[in-house]
Amino acid sequence: MNSRIPRAGRAAPRRISDLTPRQRQVLELLVRQFLATARPVASQALAVEGGFAWAPATLRQAMNELEELGLLEQPHSAAGRVPTDRGYRLFVDALAAPAPPTPDEVATIDRVLAASARDVEQILTQVSRILADLSTQVGFALAPSLDDVELSGLELVPLAERRALLVLALGEAPVRPLTVELDSALGRDELARVAALLRERLLGHTLREARRRLTGDEALVKDGAVALVATAVQTALTLAGRPGVFVGGTAHVARHPEFREAQSLRPLLDLIDRSEPWRDLVHGEEPGLAVTIGREHGRPEWAHLSLVSFRLPGPGDASIGLLGPRRMDYARIMGLVDYAGRRLPSYF
Repeated sequence: MNSRIPRAGRAAPRRISDLTPRQRQVLELLVRQFLATARPVASQALAVEGGFAWAPATLRQAMNELEELGLLEQPHSAAGRVPTDRGYRLFVDALAAPAPPTPDEVATIDRVLAASARDVEQILTQVSRILADLSTQVGFALAPSLDDVELSGLELVPLAERRALLVLALGEAPVRPLTVELDSALGRDELARVAALLRERLLGHTLREARRRLTGDEALVKDGAVALVATAVQTALTLAGRPGVFVGGTAHVARHPEFREAQSLRPLLDLIDRSEPWRDLVHGEEPGLAVTIGREHGRPEWAHLSLVSFRLPGPGDASIGLLGPRRMDYARIMGLVDYAGRRLPSYF
């Protein structure tokens, strides 16, 4: 892109209040117009939209100043201006508050949460989908890693001759029901005895330590009935501790002109197909709402993407949010993610 270098000695603005009133008005209107049209904004179009009483030369001068400050840039020399990452950042930081969801959006989010019946994976799957559908962006949810959470409850319930339901309680999280396949059939009484021994030797330890004890604790290793179920239980404990990534709304990618080129679409598809990069994408240690724009991700391949995320309180690194092009309706999307994020802790 053709972007001017800020004048020497001119400090880059850190907040929108560092701008003159005219510069601020022009920046805010230009960002809003670009968000609505997805086309570079020329001074003439901006004058018509804003109804300014200024002379055209005055408006062009303000746009030149914003470009020199690194807040606007030109896709090519004959085009109008578009916001830079810094321009978007000042615009987002200047928002008084996220736009509250509409009553219909609130009702939809609440209905989805209530219907998920405290099943963590179902909640996160549904939240990522409904946020995507309400915003036409890509929704995501990151389940926390529970490896370092204490195992506080364990039950084995027979389902069939060689199948049982393993019910785990992990810290303050909802119980995790997992189906396990047994190597050999065990009667109800024997299964109850195994469950009692597993509780005696595993409860009070982290999930990571519980897995280690299944193969290293003599009381468990030497018990023949425990040995029959140890592999299945260890696999289930691994699944319970593994952080999950739930992505919804991939069909919405086609709606955005920013993803029509292969070089911009490929990194997004890579994120959708793989779970590992999401941990690097979601920044921040403090619970609550966060916005990461373009080059703030620190990865060149994500420089055209913006992320609105909500880090959930509690152990682990659970987050929900929306991912899309830098040109997004930040106020509305922040409002949706913030509302869903604040509702979720009551379910976790």
